Amino acid sequence: MSFSPIVSGTGLIGWEFLNRTREKQQIAFEKSPMIARDKAQFEQQIQSVQTSEQLMDNRELLRVALGAFGLDDDLGNRAFIKKVLDSDLADSTSLANRLADKRYLALAQTFNFAGTTGPRIETSQTDTAISAKLDKLKKPEDLLSDPSLLRATLKGFGLEKDVGNEFFLQKVLGSDLSDKNSFANRLTDKRYVELAKTFDFHSKAQSQDSLYGFVDAFSGVLDDIETADDLIDNAELTNSALSIFGLEKDFANLDKTDFLKNVLESDPYDNESFAAKLDDPRYLALSNAFALGDPDRDQSKAQKLVDALSSRSGVIEQPDDLFNDVGLTVKVMDFFNLPQGAGKIAQAKRFVESDLSSPTSLANVHPDKRYQAFVEAFDFKEASTTRTYPAGFAETISQNYIDRQFEKEIGESDSNMRIALSLERDLTDLIELGGRTDTQWFSVMASAPLRAVFETAFGLPSSFGTLDLDQQLSEFKKRSEQYFGVETVSEYADPDRMDQLRRRFLVASDQQNSASLSPGAGVVLALLSGYSG
Repeated sequence: MSFSPIVSGTGLIGWEFLNRTREKQQIAFEKSPMIARDKAQFEQQIQSVQTSEQLMDNRELLRVALGAFGLDDDLGNRAFIKKVLDSDLADSTSLANRLADKRYLALAQTFNFAGTTGPRIETSQTDTAISAKLDKLKKPEDLLSDPSLLRATLKGFGLEKDVGNEFFLQKVLGSDLSDKNSFANRLTDKRYVELAKTFDFHSKAQSQDSLYGFVDAFSGVLDDIETADDLIDNAELTNSALSIFGLEKDFANLDKTDFLKNVLESDPYDNESFAAKLDDPRYLALSNAFALGDPDRDQSKAQKLVDALSSRSGVIEQPDDLFNDVGLTVKVMDFFNLPQGAGKIAQAKRFVESDLSSPTSLANVHPDKRYQAFVEAFDFKEASTTRTYPAGFAETISQNYIDRQFEKEIGESDSNMRIALSLERDLTDLIELGGRTDTQWFSVMASAPLRAVFETAFGLPSSFGTLDLDQQLSEFKKRSEQYFGVETVSEYADPDRMDQLRRRFLVASDQQNSASLSPGAGVVLALLSGYSG
């Protein structure tokens, strides 16, 4: 059975009633069949929407998307909305940027079909702080050991019920999403896949054996490694050094400690040294990288590589990221002791572009295993064309839709009460856009609900909107100073001042809507409107 919100009374009386009952009324409203269906359908299907065309072709999803921004009336205006959604936000002349009604810009920014960074939602400072903490997590245990962070994370996916189920979450978070039979992929609730995808702990674990994992391990400590024993005595550093050259399996037990010491103490420039005589050239590359057996050792190749990668602003995700930086390419090849010279960099690129998953690929069949180690040191990702919706995106949009629909239903009973409900959001959104004082007042004039609030609260006549814009601007600023002691729109962000504005609007609009006024009420209205004489 559908629930329709109610307002008992008008003006301040109606507002006080709505404040007392709003939470219960909205809960009941959300359970209405149509609203509940819209919410569930949007949250289940939006992840599959990859283009603006797909959103436009799904009328139910489009209705929720537009409704979340109060743009329900544009549902049939397909050509216009398509142009808004496809607006290039980096172009100040694009449609979304030129429209005075900034709800269209907010719509385009949120879905961001024309951008390269994908959809996004505005976050609070608290959400930003949480995101910063999440970015630092390396493994599932890091998240599971922080109860407050875990709770906030699960809430973003609507999975609060799993907060105490650590064993289950461990398996979800550690899933290899490239394997269709992995734990998360086999679950029917695809929110778990999105949770695992957000953190991608499986790939992070693999990247510990990558060049970046090596840099993380050795950053700031190479100056303290002066002898082979200094390195061997640190198991974590030893494992990282062996892994980067693909030698970790050769040292599965500690019986080869002496062998490793002989490798590390070899003079890398002596063809008769221990490492140089070994059949596998990776040992000489390892010796060469740290140069612990070089009597003239200055700065090792490992140190040069760590410095180069640590100072680099961009992450190496694609082969071109590496090979377009010739200086870095040379340092990496030098680290792996690969031959350099005419055609060697082009040859190295062919190795990198070979498919390691194929046993017959160039890197896998070449007898010199230094090239395989070189290729495996990078966590190259295939360029993705798939849009990824951030955690909480669907829930945020659907909740905004519900809030707007609730306000719309309230407006069926009392249009002024709908305006009062939306005042804080609309005014806050406008203020957060920034801009000069005059620009903000012009934005107020361009917004029908906000103009109604200020014109009514300032006691301005219905014909006020026909005046020259500069005259309107001057009068808005003068009345704002007269009634509220401020001249700028941004100062209405103060909660007390905003509440005073809302209450003044409600009282004045209630009086104006009265069919007949008592003499006493007329005095009140005259005082509120600033009328004298």
